[in-house]
Formats: sequence, structure tokens, C-alpha cells
Amino acid sequence: MTPRRILLVLTCLLPVASPAADLPMSQRLELLERRVNRITDLTLQLDQVRRENLQLRGEIERLGYEIEQLKRKQRDIYLDIDQRLSAAPPASAVQPPVATGSGAAAGAAGATRPPPTGVDRGTIEAEYQAAYDLLSPQQRRYQEAAAAFAAFLDKYPQDELAPNAQYWLGEAHYVSQHNAEALAAFEVVLERFPASAKAPGALFKIGRLQQAAGNGAAARASYERILKDYPDSPAAGLARQRLQQLGR
Repeated sequence: MTPRRILLVLTCLLPVASPAADLPMSQRLELLERRVNRITDLTLQLDQVRRENLQLRGEIERLGYEIEQLKRKQRDIYLDIDQRLSAAPPASAVQPPVATGSGAAAGAAGATRPPPTGVDRGTIEAEYQAAYDLLSPQQRRYQEAAAAFAAFLDKYPQDELAPNAQYWLGEAHYVSQHNAEALAAFEVVLERFPASAKAPGALFKIGRLQQAAGNGAAARASYERILKDYPDSPAAGLARQRLQQLGR
């Protein structure tokens, strides 16, 4: 059926009481044509809106993907920097922390002990290394690493590798952006092992987390504590930079 015939049919279907019923056929057709054109315009506008929505949805998905990629790169950068600044030595080379200075008393409370009776030293070191390897840039299995370090600490809470394991537990949460868990883990490093080599890095990460949470005063106190208690550590230089940013 041609468009002209469709208009004629629509004209015939108009209600008798309609004002158009008193108009000549040509005028009624013209009126219907205007209505049909209006409907066509609205349909085209609707189609345009739908196309724009699809484009926006695609753009949002693309931006979401790029943001996720940036987050992953950021986590990898954090991990790489931390590994460079405070990388754990091979498990066999780690020595028990020696308490010195202001952390001596607390260090004594968290002193490490020999492995449990009947547990081979090589087994303990292998378990630690297996957990540590999960954090490597090649694997990046952060949640599994957190679970592995937590299991290690449950089995060997007083081992000489416990300070390192506790720190890397916090790091595994940190790079996964599980900030509450990371903060709690790093605080344990300071509470139990304040004289360990990992204590300055843990305190710096605490400051970072406090700063990210908007608690500038607490972050400043953490950074200043690093300068006071661990002035010769690599974390001290980073703490100075952060204090400058906070407007020391």
C-alpha cells in the first residue's frame, strides 16, 4: 500500500467529531501528512538518542577498562618500588631482628624464636618463599599471597621470618587496595617487630594509608615518627618527601 493510500485510510478512520472531519479531503490529507511527518521526526530523534546512548555506553565501558588498567599498573608500580626499597633478602639469609634504641623493649616482647620442634628449617623457608613468589610481577596473585602469608604466620608466629611475612601480608592487601586489612597488618609489624628491618617501611605505608583516607594529621605523625625512630632507613627519604607535600 502506498503512503498516499495509507493517508486516505487514516482520513477515513478519523472520528466524526474531529474538527478535521469538516475539512475538505485535501486539507485532511495535508493535516495527516503533517502528523505523520511529526511522528517520523520523533522516531528519528528517538533513534538518534538510542545511538548516542550506545556510543556513551561504549565510551563508559572503554573508560572503565582504562581505569582498571591504570589501577593495575599503579599496584604493580607500588609493588615494584617496595621490592626495590625494602626487598626481603633470601629466606636463608634473614637474621633475627636485634632490638636497638627506642624499640628495644617492644622488640624483646616480639623476639623471634627457633622453629617448632620437629619442623625442618628448609620447610619453613620454602613455605615463606612460595608465599613471597606469589607477589612477584610475573604472578601478581595478591589474594593468594595474603592467604599464604597469613597461614605462615599462624604456623610460625615467632619464627625469624615472621616480621617479613607480616609486612608482606600487609603489602599483599595494600596492592589489592584492601586498605583496612593492610593498615591492620602494618600496625602489627610495629607492635610486634618494631626493631625489624620491615618496621620503617610498614610505618611509611601506614602514613600513606592515613593520607589516602584524608587524615593528614595522622599521616604527618607517622612520617615524623619515621624520621625520629628510623632516620637512616630508605623510608626516611620518602617520609621527608611526603612531609614536604603536606606542607611541613
